[in-house]
Amino acid sequence: MSGSEQILEKIEQLSYFDNLALYYLCNETPPQTLALAFLEMDKKICGSMLGVLEVKRRKYVHELMAIQQNVPLEDKKAAIDGLLLIADGLISRDLIRKKGQFFFGDKKD
Repeated sequence: MSGSEQILEKIEQLSYFDNLALYYLCNETPPQTLALAFLEMDKKICGSMLGVLEVKRRKYVHELMAIQQNVPLEDKKAAIDGLLLIADGLISRDLIRKKGQFFFGDKKD
């Protein structure tokens, strides 16, 4: 992947991530960004992502979501764009690999 090539084009593609890929994505993404993105994302994808978080981090993200409910829509959309960029970075670093339409986390050595 070249530096300007974007693999993920829509947030809905996260539904094709396995749990390990979601785990990497959630741990690389700042909690504030996760919270803002979750406020605007599909609830099934959010549920999957929240499910892979450690308990303390999940609780913190939920608190941030409650606090940030009234943030402007453009900030929430920017958080989603940031999430896609982070996912693309993980793919370019070979922590997540694409096979067909699906994405799989590769175990770290």
